Amino acid sequence: MLRKPTQKEEQPIADFENKQPEIHQHPMICLFDFDDDVHQELKRLKFNCVKGSLGSSIKVNNQPYTERLIKLNYESPKNLHEFDIVMLDMTGNKIEDFSANDHSLENAKGSKAYAFLSRFPEQIFDPRPIAVDIISKEIKDIIKKRSIIIAFCGQENKADYEFVEITSRGSVVIDRPSYSNLDFYSSNVFRVERHGSKAVTVRNEKISSIFEKHLSEIEYSNVFEHPTTWRDGTSQKLEDFIPLLLNDREEIISYAHLVNNCLILVFPDMKEKSQFISELFKTYLPDIMPDIFPYHGEFGWLNNGEYLLPNEGALLRQKFELSVEYRKNLQNIEQQIEETREQYSFLHELIFQTGDELVKSIQKYMDWLGFDSIVDMDEKVIDVFEEDLQIETDKGLLVIEIKGIGGTSTDKACSQISKIKYRRAEQRGKFDVFGLYIVNHQRYLAPENRANPPFTENQINDAKLENRGLITTYSLYEAYFLIEDGIITKEEVRNSLFDCGLITLEPSNTTSIGISNEIFKNGKVAILNLTDTCTIKIGSTLIGKKDGKLSKLAINSIQLDGDDVDEATIGEVGIALNLPIKKGTELFLQEV
Repeated sequence: MLRKPTQKEEQPIADFENKQPEIHQHPMICLFDFDDDVHQELKRLKFNCVKGSLGSSIKVNNQPYTERLIKLNYESPKNLHEFDIVMLDMTGNKIEDFSANDHSLENAKGSKAYAFLSRFPEQIFDPRPIAVDIISKEIKDIIKKRSIIIAFCGQENKADYEFVEITSRGSVVIDRPSYSNLDFYSSNVFRVERHGSKAVTVRNEKISSIFEKHLSEIEYSNVFEHPTTWRDGTSQKLEDFIPLLLNDREEIISYAHLVNNCLILVFPDMKEKSQFISELFKTYLPDIMPDIFPYHGEFGWLNNGEYLLPNEGALLRQKFELSVEYRKNLQNIEQQIEETREQYSFLHELIFQTGDELVKSIQKYMDWLGFDSIVDMDEKVIDVFEEDLQIETDKGLLVIEIKGIGGTSTDKACSQISKIKYRRAEQRGKFDVFGLYIVNHQRYLAPENRANPPFTENQINDAKLENRGLITTYSLYEAYFLIEDGIITKEEVRNSLFDCGLITLEPSNTTSIGISNEIFKNGKVAILNLTDTCTIKIGSTLIGKKDGKLSKLAINSIQLDGDDVDEATIGEVGIALNLPIKKGTELFLQEV
């Protein structure tokens, strides 16, 4: 005899089903610029949907003779081509104020960077037309498969852009394209701007009953002509183009267009989009394209989580618990990432900032490095040209000039610190003053793509003759991680900043044991010829140097003349390393 489950036994699964409806993976839906109520309504219906954005207009407030470099602020999934349904709401316009931080080129890679130019008299930069053009390329691929494109079209926005290429020599306009926000797919549908609110449905269309509930909410900004084709000697209307709504002049203000395997729906603006879209997804779309709605169309209720099979409820509960734990762990990691970025923001500022912000980031770096008595001279002395930072040390006074520039330094900029150095020495009555020039050069480029070092041979020689140092902020940035990895110490870096000429931050307690011109086992075994300069042992720490990059290595085993040995001093040896290296890496023994 079957036993009826008690209320206590039924409750956990019932609670789980009520609180956490299962989101079905298909169809995949991307919503561009829809209000949150649309997103929430589709989630309530168990649809898998994500948000995207065509971007916000930017209030640039350009003045005569001013120019601004602008980056696009649209957001789109990288795998948009994999989505089944793409929805665009082009009836609104969000505006934000221009922020230099949002449009900096700090993450630019390569020897060239690109941006858009905004200049007077333009006061509002609208990124949406070109964002639509970019997304339309993905839509072009989506249209080739069974899919749906839905667009709510408001007033057409056209924009002319100036596209600039940025190099170490400056910036130049390389293109002046023009785009419209309504050109989201390739069609021969001609449109005319016309505004109104009176609409009637087209008879015999399944969607008409849905439209009827929302006719009073409609505002249209465009009318469309029915495209035609030449067939049988006459111009005939395309059968794959279906008018859905007409205005009081019987002009088309909404239509469906079948292109390849894709259904394209164009609607006017309406107030209650969430309710309209809800009805669209519950009845109309699953009915005409059931293969896109495996869980929402005919017999989709069998897999909607309401009619469970044996053990399915327990498995769903286990899946839910795992997803909750995953989201919690992910949230903790994201929070740690944000805290890390805030705590160590000065390291990023080293390689993209300029002016006072760059000075402050280097001041934080010097404090982390272990210097005491760091003085920001801009806060101490006003209206007089002085060094940026002063650091009083046991060795004497270190005076620092700091620059953040788009190119490389001039001779005058490199040598300016010499004048300040001699002035300070005269004031102190002794020659324990050291000059240091720190530059964040070509700051619009990624550091690895900059000219490194950025100083000419004459500038380096002059610095040696005048007993002053030259160093880049990128060298300081890299030194942070060398210190963290135990390759170099803070003390070694501090001492190096008193050197003359081009300053390189490398460990001082190392001896070269040769260059690994032969490597095996994916770089973990290197062949070296030892010349009796030092003795290597199993467990010895090595520093690898390749293309100016340093890495910390350990010797796991040594072979001499084909035999395993504990140590070696001379001869051809094979050493097994804990990490792989590249051919041509120079190896240094780090002394304890």
